[in-house]
Amino acid sequence: MVKLKPARQISDVSTLQRITRIRFAKYITAGFTLIFFALAGCAPANKAYRLELPPVTDTPTDEHHPGKFVWNDLLTDNVDAAKDFYGQLFGWTFEQSGEYTVIKSNGINIGGMVQVKGDSEHASVARWLCELSVTDVDKAVAMLSEKGGLIHEGPLEYLNRGRGAFVSDPQGAQLFLLYATGGDPDDEEPAIGSWLWHELWSNKVSDSLAFYQELVGYDFTGEMTDYLILTKDGQWRAGIRYVENNELEMRWVPVVRVADTDDVAERAKQLGGKVLVEPRPTESGGSVALLSDPSDALLIIQRWTAPTPGQEN
Repeated sequence: MVKLKPARQISDVSTLQRITRIRFAKYITAGFTLIFFALAGCAPANKAYRLELPPVTDTPTDEHHPGKFVWNDLLTDNVDAAKDFYGQLFGWTFEQSGEYTVIKSNGINIGGMVQVKGDSEHASVARWLCELSVTDVDKAVAMLSEKGGLIHEGPLEYLNRGRGAFVSDPQGAQLFLLYATGGDPDDEEPAIGSWLWHELWSNKVSDSLAFYQELVGYDFTGEMTDYLILTKDGQWRAGIRYVENNELEMRWVPVVRVADTDDVAERAKQLGGKVLVEPRPTESGGSVALLSDPSDALLIIQRWTAPTPGQEN
């Protein structure tokens, strides 16, 4: 099994303190709700379109891995600009399925893009929405509600995708809970340009840990005041980063594996993105940086080398 090394050196307190609720406020607009009605194939009658979603695996696996992040959707106010940015940055290609844009890396479906407009209060609603595999969506949603989380949409049957729900965890981090049609992607070493990792920013790490342990049965290693590695059935699945700033929105942030963080960060600037934390070395000998795309959606890039048998990178 491939054990992924988390991006533990991304922390930069002065930078994170500038990423506040004012800039990335917690909100659910009418646009968000409409998108997820459309995803489920039940858009209001005055809307003619339906979003046809691909499954999260190109070939059915018929196996599920609760606790694994299996897909990422970019909610953006400008799909065309996002395609140009990510296509040049990572070499991603795109395929249209009605109103839904499928993201491909190395010819494999890895995510999607959905056009979502802001409102007078929030000009941009851009963000990556991470999809987490769970055994039973209905039970997961009931537990989340009991713990103080929010249910924005679902549980519903989403076309080709499976049964899912759009929620916020008790600390406010948005995510999508999914039991995927056809199963989850196999555990394989992530290719350059595909998803390497997912990390949660939390200022209440013990509460976040307790919630996700109950939700999907994670084990963990690490320190509450630094970084926790979440594991399930011996496989590293995600991380929780302690963020001290109470004004920072709690959120899940995806990580893309790259060959050279310096090169990708420089290209991100040239393409209209921002480098919020410049590339810096990791304990494992790689490097990591925090970026935002031209619409301010956050993501992390990391150079990571797979461990040799019997070793961890």
